Amino acid sequence: MNSSISKIKFSVSYLAKLFKVNTSTVKIWVQTFSEYLSIEANPIKGKQRYFELDDIRVMAHIYYYWEGQPDFEYIKMGLNSHDHFDDQLIDDLILKISPFVFDYHDKIDESWKHGVLFGGLSEFSDTFYLAKSYKLAGDELIGAALKNEAPWDLFCPAVYNYRHATELYLKSVFGSSKQTHNLKTLFEKFKKRIKEKYDQDCPDWFTNIVMTFDMFDPYGTTFRYGGDTNSGEVFIDFIQMKTAMGWMADSFRNIRRHQGLPDV
Repeated sequence: MNSSISKIKFSVSYLAKLFKVNTSTVKIWVQTFSEYLSIEANPIKGKQRYFELDDIRVMAHIYYYWEGQPDFEYIKMGLNSHDHFDDQLIDDLILKISPFVFDYHDKIDESWKHGVLFGGLSEFSDTFYLAKSYKLAGDELIGAALKNEAPWDLFCPAVYNYRHATELYLKSVFGSSKQTHNLKTLFEKFKKRIKEKYDQDCPDWFTNIVMTFDMFDPYGTTFRYGGDTNSGEVFIDFIQMKTAMGWMADSFRNIRRHQGLPDV
């Protein structure tokens, strides 16, 4: 885990509760091992004492080696060797008390590939990009289901992602995502737009994808929440579905190129 994840702060009473000791013990740890703690954990007189996540690591290391007659030098040896940054118990503790969403700070750079920088002035203005993301998520789920021979475990989220990608692909042509969720309605608008602008009709395979999803889940709720599919017992071929969704994605990339827009 990165050594400087966030500027979240913890009080003395929080640490006492976390380690199930009294506050006087926490203060002894601070006084004894002050050189390993942040400035806020060693404030000037009259200022509130706070601990950052790196301080928690130090305090956790102290706690794990604190005994009736603690060996201060042995504890310091471990801290000097940065053992508290290579300890699974401490990693798990930090994970439990850390938010998975936190404010941007200057430690975040190109090396942070375990998440995304989100929010601020950004917005999801490109429906095509969202459609592409949901389609990719469907691909990954189908791949995992086939690899693990566990199609039923991932069936609903996989089909939902493909169905939602289809809805978003259709909406991307209109330039807005704030319309009905009904696939049949969206498809009729899509066919009209494609005919008017490009004088093209939708191929049968394309129509089959949309109408199949519409038959099982016209409003995008069945595979999210469960419910009646209004159909008899059928077999869904994961490989064929993934292939067909690949063709659909290619088709919308071509439409996007004709619109003069980049393939995000």
